[in-house]
Amino acid sequence: MTYNQGQRVEYRNQQGEKAQGTIQAAQGSGQQTRYTVKNENNLREEQVQEKQIEREL
Repeated sequence: MTYNQGQRVEYRNQQGEKAQGTIQAAQGSGQQTRYTVKNENNLREEQVQEKQIEREL
């Protein structure tokens, strides 16, 4: 699934924990897409792969 800037998503961070955030940017296409997601809890931006995103909120 393709996600767009501004969408809220639930994802697994680098430590494998569930987190929620807003997509800030996307790079690439298809399964290789990497997203910059702003974490709602700590307000930090993280790089996540599409497979780490669990669902749209």
